[in-house]
Amino acid sequence: MTKALLDRDSFRKLFKENYRLLCNYINAQTRDMELSQEIAQKTFVKLWEKRDEISFNSSSKSYLFQAARNTLIDHFRSLKTANVHAEQYARELPLGEEMSIEEDHELVTVQRIARAVDKLKPKTREIFLLSKKEGLTYDEIAKYLDISKRTVEYNMKNALQQLKTLLKEQITMNQE
Repeated sequence: MTKALLDRDSFRKLFKENYRLLCNYINAQTRDMELSQEIAQKTFVKLWEKRDEISFNSSSKSYLFQAARNTLIDHFRSLKTANVHAEQYARELPLGEEMSIEEDHELVTVQRIARAVDKLKPKTREIFLLSKKEGLTYDEIAKYLDISKRTVEYNMKNALQQLKTLLKEQITMNQE
């Protein structure tokens, strides 16, 4: 075990020295600084949580970069799962049968919501669908995605604000 992971001060120093480097490394691959920061944070959280199990065979920097790469791969895998859920959700929408005016209005509303949800950032969309479609609590989502509850709350707040704006725009365009 290296000293860098044994105590908070050493870990804090490791974080301060490498956080920006990891963000830039991930950003070079994603071209999304917000996502890059999230992946870097996740990497350090995992590192801290598993500090008793980790030993560096090479330098701590190379270990961190490999860990960040693995965290990014895990992130994309979870997005793939969320996209499958979104596609399934879209397929479940009723199509083409005779409907009453109320049912037709309800279908249009559901389709507007689905289009608005599709416009959210992938991570925000995934969190929103896990909450609203799958019925998971914020704690369950945080555990499932291996992120903080605060990140879930932040993404849900953003999702709801963006959906409100997007739905207002759709309604305004349809009224013109």
